Amino acid sequence: MMRKSVFGALAIGLAAFAVGTAAAAQGGMPQLDYHLFAPQLVWLAIAFVTLYLVMSRLAVPAISDTLERRQAKIQGDLDAAEKANEDTRALVAAYEKRLADSREDARRLMRERGEGDSNAAAKRLQELSERLTRQIDEAEQRIARQRDDVMAGLEQMARDIGQDVYSKLSGQEADQNALTGKIAAAIKGAAR
Repeated sequence: MMRKSVFGALAIGLAAFAVGTAAAAQGGMPQLDYHLFAPQLVWLAIAFVTLYLVMSRLAVPAISDTLERRQAKIQGDLDAAEKANEDTRALVAAYEKRLADSREDARRLMRERGEGDSNAAAKRLQELSERLTRQIDEAEQRIARQRDDVMAGLEQMARDIGQDVYSKLSGQEADQNALTGKIAAAIKGAAR
């Protein structure tokens, strides 16, 4: 890449030298005077090397560091979302196991009590059913809260990434309302 730039600069310099010789003979542009051409090439090389060193030592590492930090943050958010998803699956599995165990307990109770204790068994079954219903409701609420937390985190992350990408590609800040609307529409489309 650097060789192409140097050769390109050399080709431009030679062309300018050829044009400058003709222009100097006619009293043309001083920067194309072939007597001043060598110092101009030296200053061009100095400026190019200086700019190259500044970019390679300061700007490129700073940009690279920023991109690495951003990627680490995104990966951390994705890992947290995956962990929340696994926790939710574990809660659902535990809920289903407890539900199956409770049903089995209810069946066992019914067999043990028989007809003589049918009223007591019915009452206990009702209590068990109410307790299971409460536990089911609580588990569903926890699952819904965790899903909402994960989706809110993903929506915020998508908004941040979208804003960063738009601003880097277009060179200007993104319209927050339009960006939020598009992300919300994309999330609703993905949820279907």
